[in-house]
Amino acid sequence: MKIIILDDDAVFAGELYDQISTGCARRDWPLSCRIFSSPQVVLNEDLSDVQVAFLDIDMPEINGIEVACQLRQRYPDIILVFVTAYIQYAPTGYKVNAFRYIMKNQYVKEIDACLDAIQDKLFEDTETLLVELKDSTTEIALKDILYFEGTSYRRVLLHRVSSPGPHLECLGKLGDYEKKLQDKGFIRLHKSFLVNMCYISRLANYQVKLRNGEVLKVSESSYRDICSQYLMWKGSRL
Repeated sequence: MKIIILDDDAVFAGELYDQISTGCARRDWPLSCRIFSSPQVVLNEDLSDVQVAFLDIDMPEINGIEVACQLRQRYPDIILVFVTAYIQYAPTGYKVNAFRYIMKNQYVKEIDACLDAIQDKLFEDTETLLVELKDSTTEIALKDILYFEGTSYRRVLLHRVSSPGPHLECLGKLGDYEKKLQDKGFIRLHKSFLVNMCYISRLANYQVKLRNGEVLKVSESSYRDICSQYLMWKGSRL
């Protein structure tokens, strides 16, 4: 697991690292950690390979919430864990989809539960779907699927996050994929679209806007149910 720790208290940062390292060793996880005391230095680094950021909030240069906002914009999949002495910051952290809050006076007790939750999250994000192509089958990570588009020829076009070029043409019907992806964060917007909700940036006026700027039509007859499903899913991730 690749992590960073940002805290202007070097002693506490070292103690936190020791607890995380011990927890990872018990789980047989390899650990790579970089410790920072300056928010600005963190923001100047390339953190594209970092999976988890443990962030203090109350720092004199730039507070941890502001750092988290910038990290979330640059690295949408990074797991953000706030380690703070001030619980009043918790509501603000939801704006950046903070994964967890750990109070500094309880971190020894809470770090194990946090690592278990991180393990579940990382496993969830590496789930794959086996899709059948014309001449072969292939596994696609769920987090790499933007949406499926149904066609009238028992074919489904798979639009990928990591590949804005040609889409994959998969065998089967859109309904088949909808059944396979129940409870996996996908929603049927329309008879032609099955979308990964992680990549919805806006749902309004019978349309969905995706993070890449694409706009998809939402069924008018099912619009209220779709809005309700999306809000429930979004709330479950806070």
